[in-house]
Amino acid sequence: MTFLLYGKERREGVMHYRQLKTITLAGDGLIYSACKKHLGSNDVGWTITDQDMLTAGGYNPDTHALVIDTAPSRSTVSLFEIKSICGYTYATWTPLMLTFEQLFVDAEPPSTVEALKNEFDDDECERVIVREFLYLMGGYAEGSWNWGGNSRTTAALLWEDAWSYFQQRLLG
Repeated sequence: MTFLLYGKERREGVMHYRQLKTITLAGDGLIYSACKKHLGSNDVGWTITDQDMLTAGGYNPDTHALVIDTAPSRSTVSLFEIKSICGYTYATWTPLMLTFEQLFVDAEPPSTVEALKNEFDDDECERVIVREFLYLMGGYAEGSWNWGGNSRTTAALLWEDAWSYFQQRLLG
């Protein structure tokens, strides 16, 4: 997975995205910068938005977006716009739920993968909600706040139908 900063602007009724750079969310990146105000000396749950993270990084949320590339080395394009992150911080680790809007999933690029990832309009993006669960190796007492291991078995994407089903099972 690669995390990217995009510039965005509305053009003729659609949002235009232009890739600016790779960005760091874990470690001393945008997640910790945005959530540290919620941390103390006890276990705590918190939620931060894309706006919180962009602001913490010195970026204008009106003209920037955080995007995850879930398949950076594939011949198709899978991009999701990060909307929020919920965490529960323990002394030494923090499980997370990331909420995205789907931009592209296994999309065949009209020209090259790089061209589509570099610049696109969102007029054909479905923008359905997708969630993913990850964790950070850090908490309020210690740790690096770097990503824990992620793989196809520890970083599953959940679309709304799966999420709804799991919620129903949790609620009884």
